[in-house]
Amino acid sequence: MILTDFYRFEKKPGGKSKLRIDSTASTKSYPGFEQLRNKAGELFVYVCENYTERGKRGKSSLALSRTEHITSLNPGEIDGAFWYGDFKGTADALLMVQQDFSMTDGRVAEGAVVEVYVARGLSKCILNLFAEFTDGALNDEMDELRQRATPEPPGSLY
Repeated sequence: MILTDFYRFEKKPGGKSKLRIDSTASTKSYPGFEQLRNKAGELFVYVCENYTERGKRGKSSLALSRTEHITSLNPGEIDGAFWYGDFKGTADALLMVQQDFSMTDGRVAEGAVVEVYVARGLSKCILNLFAEFTDGALNDEMDELRQRATPEPPGSLY
Protein backbone atom coordinates (compact mmCIF):
# COMPACT_ATOMS: atom_id res chain seq x y z
CA MET A 1 0.00 0.00 0.00
CA ILE A 2 1.14 3.50 -0.81
CA LEU A 3 -1.16 5.24 1.69
CA THR A 4 -0.38 4.30 5.28
CA ASP A 5 -2.45 6.47 7.62
CA PHE A 6 -5.75 8.38 7.65
CA TYR A 7 -7.16 11.30 9.67
CA ARG A 8 -10.55 12.96 9.22
CA PHE A 9 -10.85 16.49 10.57
CA GLU A 10 -14.12 18.41 10.84
CA LYS A 11 -15.21 21.87 11.92
CA LYS A 12 -17.61 21.16 14.77
CA PRO A 13 -20.80 23.19 15.07
CA GLY A 14 -20.74 25.69 17.90
CA GLY A 15 -16.97 25.69 18.22
CA LYS A 16 -15.43 28.84 19.68
CA SER A 17 -12.19 28.80 17.68
CA LYS A 18 -12.43 30.28 14.19
CA LEU A 19 -9.73 28.08 12.68
CA ARG A 20 -9.79 24.81 14.64
CA ILE A 21 -10.77 21.52 13.02
CA ASP A 22 -11.01 18.38 15.17
CA SER A 23 -10.14 14.80 14.33
CA THR A 24 -13.38 12.81 14.26
CA ALA A 25 -11.93 9.52 12.95
CA SER A 26 -8.44 8.17 12.39
CA THR A 27 -6.22 5.13 12.14
CA LYS A 28 -4.31 6.59 15.15
CA SER A 29 -1.12 5.37 13.52
CA TYR A 30 0.90 8.35 12.28
CA PRO A 31 3.45 9.60 14.83
CA GLY A 32 3.41 13.13 13.44
CA PHE A 33 -0.26 13.59 14.28
CA GLU A 34 -0.31 11.35 17.36
CA GLN A 35 2.29 13.52 19.12
CA LEU A 36 -0.08 16.49 18.72
CA ARG A 37 -2.78 14.98 20.94
CA ASN A 38 -3.46 16.90 24.15
CA LYS A 39 -3.63 15.35 27.65
CA ALA A 40 -7.30 14.48 27.11
CA GLY A 41 -6.34 12.57 23.95
CA GLU A 42 -7.94 15.08 21.58
CA LEU A 43 -6.35 15.78 18.24
CA PHE A 44 -7.04 19.06 16.50
CA VAL A 45 -5.24 21.38 14.11
CA TYR A 46 -5.82 24.85 12.74
CA VAL A 47 -6.33 25.94 9.14
CA CYS A 48 -4.73 29.34 8.78
CA GLU A 49 -3.03 31.69 6.37
CA ASN A 50 0.28 30.35 5.17
CA TYR A 51 3.30 32.44 6.06
CA THR A 52 5.84 29.79 5.05
CA GLU A 53 7.79 30.13 1.83
CA ARG A 54 7.30 27.24 -0.59
CA GLY A 55 10.36 27.85 -2.74
CA LYS A 56 10.07 27.04 -6.42
CA ARG A 57 6.46 25.82 -6.25
CA GLY A 58 5.24 29.16 -4.97
CA LYS A 59 3.39 29.99 -1.78
CA SER A 60 0.02 28.39 -1.04
CA SER A 61 -2.58 30.52 0.67
CA LEU A 62 -3.47 28.10 3.50
CA ALA A 63 -1.62 25.86 5.95
CA LEU A 64 -2.29 23.33 8.71
CA SER A 65 -0.69 24.23 12.00
CA ARG A 66 -0.78 23.45 15.68
CA THR A 67 1.90 25.09 17.78
CA GLU A 68 3.92 25.43 14.58
CA HIS A 69 3.54 24.95 10.85
CA ILE A 70 2.64 21.35 9.86
CA THR A 71 2.12 21.66 6.09
CA SER A 72 1.09 24.04 3.35
CA LEU A 73 -2.21 23.19 1.67
CA ASN A 74 -1.29 23.26 -1.99
CA PRO A 75 -4.34 23.17 -4.24
CA GLY A 76 -3.82 20.95 -7.23
CA GLU A 77 -6.73 22.11 -9.31
CA ILE A 78 -8.96 25.09 -9.89
CA ASP A 79 -11.85 24.05 -7.62
CA GLY A 80 -9.44 23.11 -4.82
CA ALA A 81 -11.19 19.89 -3.73
CA PHE A 82 -7.79 18.17 -3.50
CA TRP A 83 -4.71 19.45 -1.67
CA TYR A 84 -1.22 18.11 -1.14
CA GLY A 85 1.69 18.86 1.17
CA ASP A 86 4.35 17.23 3.29
CA PHE A 87 4.62 16.86 7.03
CA LYS A 88 7.26 19.32 8.21
CA GLY A 89 10.51 17.68 9.28
CA THR A 90 9.74 14.35 7.60
CA ALA A 91 9.90 12.76 4.16
CA ASP A 92 6.18 11.97 4.36
CA ALA A 93 3.64 13.14 1.77
CA LEU A 94 0.15 14.31 2.75
CA LEU A 95 -2.73 13.99 0.29
CA MET A 96 -5.97 15.70 1.27
CA VAL A 97 -9.58 15.85 0.16
CA GLN A 98 -11.77 18.66 1.42
CA GLN A 99 -15.56 18.77 1.50
CA ASP A 100 -17.65 21.88 2.08
CA PHE A 101 -14.54 23.83 3.03
CA SER A 102 -14.71 27.60 2.93
CA MET A 103 -13.54 30.52 5.04
CA THR A 104 -15.67 33.56 5.71
CA ASP A 105 -14.47 36.49 7.81
CA GLY A 106 -11.44 34.44 8.87
CA ARG A 107 -13.58 31.52 10.13
CA VAL A 108 -13.69 27.97 8.81
CA ALA A 109 -17.28 27.10 7.86
CA GLU A 110 -19.13 24.72 10.19
CA GLY A 111 -19.33 21.24 8.69
CA ALA A 112 -16.11 21.61 6.71
CA VAL A 113 -14.24 18.31 6.36
CA VAL A 114 -10.57 17.67 5.56
CA GLU A 115 -9.49 14.06 5.04
CA VAL A 116 -5.72 13.56 5.31
CA TYR A 117 -3.96 10.53 3.85
CA VAL A 118 -0.28 9.92 4.65
CA ALA A 119 2.20 8.30 2.27
CA ARG A 120 5.26 7.70 4.45
CA GLY A 121 8.65 8.44 2.91
CA LEU A 122 7.18 9.58 -0.42
CA SER A 123 7.34 13.39 -0.28
CA LYS A 124 9.84 13.44 -3.16
CA CYS A 125 7.16 11.83 -5.36
CA ILE A 126 4.33 14.14 -4.25
CA LEU A 127 3.33 15.43 -7.68
CA ASN A 128 3.15 11.92 -9.18
CA LEU A 129 1.26 10.68 -6.11
CA PHE A 130 -1.09 13.63 -6.34
CA ALA A 131 -1.86 12.80 -9.99
CA GLU A 132 -2.71 9.20 -9.02
CA PHE A 133 -4.75 10.48 -6.06
CA THR A 134 -6.88 12.85 -8.15
CA ASP A 135 -7.26 10.30 -10.99
CA GLY A 136 -8.78 7.79 -8.58
CA ALA A 137 -5.93 5.26 -8.69
CA LEU A 138 -5.71 5.29 -4.86
CA ASN A 139 -9.46 5.05 -4.16
CA ASP A 140 -9.28 1.42 -2.97
CA GLU A 141 -6.51 2.31 -0.49
CA MET A 142 -8.47 5.35 0.69
CA ASP A 143 -11.56 3.20 1.28
CA GLU A 144 -9.52 0.61 3.19
CA LEU A 145 -8.03 3.27 5.47
CA ARG A 146 -11.46 4.83 6.10
CA GLN A 147 -12.76 1.39 7.10
CA ARG A 148 -9.81 0.84 9.48
CA ALA A 149 -10.33 4.24 11.12
CA THR A 150 -12.00 4.44 14.49
CA PRO A 151 -14.16 7.33 15.74
CA GLU A 152 -12.56 9.84 18.07
CA PRO A 153 -14.22 10.70 21.40
CA PRO A 154 -16.50 13.79 21.17
CA GLY A 155 -14.11 16.19 22.98
CA SER A 156 -14.66 19.81 23.86
CA LEU A 157 -15.97 22.68 21.77
CA TYR A 158 -13.30 25.24 21.02
